Amino acid sequence: MGNVRAAATANLSEASTSASASASWLPVRPRRVVVQRGSQPSSINWDRWELIVYARLEAAEKEGSGSGADEESQGQGGAAAAASTSASACAPSSAASSPSSFSGHLATSDLTAAYFRRWDDPAAHQPALQDRLLTSAWREALAPGSLEGKTVLDVGCGLGMLSLMAAKAGAARVIAVDGSAGACDSARRIVRANGLEDRITVVHGAVESLRELPGLAGGQKVDVVLSGWMGAGLLAGGMINGVAHAVKTWLKPGGMVLPDRVSLWAAALEDRDALLEAKESWSRVAGFDMSAALAQAIKHPRRDVLTRKSQLLSAPQRLAEWRTADLAPDTVLDAATGAYARCPIQLTAVREERLFGLVMWWDAMWTLGGALEGEGKSPVRFTNHPLSSASHYQQLMLDFPKSVRLAADDVVGGELVLRPGSTDPRDLEISLEVVAAGTGIAGSYRISHLPTA
Repeated sequence: MGNVRAAATANLSEASTSASASASWLPVRPRRVVVQRGSQPSSINWDRWELIVYARLEAAEKEGSGSGADEESQGQGGAAAAASTSASACAPSSAASSPSSFSGHLATSDLTAAYFRRWDDPAAHQPALQDRLLTSAWREALAPGSLEGKTVLDVGCGLGMLSLMAAKAGAARVIAVDGSAGACDSARRIVRANGLEDRITVVHGAVESLRELPGLAGGQKVDVVLSGWMGAGLLAGGMINGVAHAVKTWLKPGGMVLPDRVSLWAAALEDRDALLEAKESWSRVAGFDMSAALAQAIKHPRRDVLTRKSQLLSAPQRLAEWRTADLAPDTVLDAATGAYARCPIQLTAVREERLFGLVMWWDAMWTLGGALEGEGKSPVRFTNHPLSSASHYQQLMLDFPKSVRLAADDVVGGELVLRPGSTDPRDLEISLEVVAAGTGIAGSYRISHLPTA
């Protein structure tokens, strides 16, 4: 299995003049902000006062004592004291590698802690909470009575929405776990506000680090593990490993994992509108031609949506599928390659057109352990397919370094690899090597795990 990061340099010579698709890598003009400045007393010449303060500090340093300057500064409303503090703060540090230095902070930084702190802000959860397509799928899957009497573990509970749904679906006990202290605090408040504190217990901590769960003793395990672990490009965020740990450690044999299955898909993409708009945007920035940056800009995948059905140049191909009940920490990554998945690609062009890259999306299914299928009912399904209803996940656009003219029935063949990020394992890196119309194309892309609105 694998992870991928992309290189792209677009051939725009055949791009059309229509430009309507928005791209996340376009330069954004900052909003103009009015800065209000407090009026200064007209009786003080602040520029002259600053010179006097520094002259006194310099004289005090030469005498080996700064007490005189400090006392006088305090008598002038603290202005000199502030100047003294500023002067000392600007002095270069002689211990650049000490723990208190910036480089020291970098050396001891914890990417996992930083990841969880990002979720302390409730606003980071809003895109998912306000995604009607996603919440409707969960609500349909966790219908009243569907979890009657069961013990449920919610992995990465966030603000607790899925835990609330599980309790309303009849769960006797819900253990909600999240590594974000801020999210857990909000979740506890939300649980109390909804009168469900007798059935939902919120636990702060990464699920991989927990040695026991409240309410479980004597080797007890849960009936259900549920999690909204899916991220950009499906795997960005690295939460699949936490779900795998929960399944192996806390799920009883034959228990359910929700959603049951997830699949990653791709199709060939015509992307001339977005690339033309990007070229025009970068060609005029503050009166300068910045178009030389475009080659680097399109090396980064973007979350976007199709503006025309005709942008799909092939039938979709399922790249990989995960059955979540079969997840295990030692098999999330392939032991030999360190990849989530290695995915053969074979996409057939449906018409003559210029190929610009790939569009990727994913879907998830809830079968409640297969019960719905056994009853002859259709499972609940969520997808962010390009032609489906809009979701905050959108699609992932991977533009190739160069575009290629395809004839009808031409095959785009090769391999795509998904891996954890090389610098931050919660990122997703995608690498690909394909051949299209006799032209070899290689690229690597990185998808950030950071949530975006």
